[in-house]
Amino acid sequence: MEALTRDFGTVTYQENDIIHFIEPIYGFNQYRSFLLLCDKDIGAQFAWLQSLDEPELCFILTNPDIVDSGYKAAIPESSCLVTGNSQCECWCMTVIPESFSDATINLKSPILINQDNHQAAQVILDADYPIRCPLKKGTRKEAESC
Repeated sequence: MEALTRDFGTVTYQENDIIHFIEPIYGFNQYRSFLLLCDKDIGAQFAWLQSLDEPELCFILTNPDIVDSGYKAAIPESSCLVTGNSQCECWCMTVIPESFSDATINLKSPILINQDNHQAAQVILDADYPIRCPLKKGTRKEAESC
């Protein structure tokens, strides 16, 4: 199958590449089918969550380890259960404006993806994490000061 994407042109994918959101991305309730795309030149710390329903809808995701190495350990197991079991990948929505130094990451509402059953959900954590934390390598203490 093929899909037109915002940032990668036309991409080829298989049915098992589709990520189905069982809990939608906040504010985007009607969009439930996405592809997780990566660019080897940029590295594994960033990914693109491309809507299959709307070619212009694409979110930049970041591995939260970039700003907080202990972040994934702080996610309650119950949050991962939303996607079918306790094994899930964790990504955070990222806003990268024209000036990369102003980029921010949302640590409060991660995207959890179960690669075994291809289900995903955005969850809101109870922990006091910032919604707009500067995208910089650091510790939890620095992230809390966002």
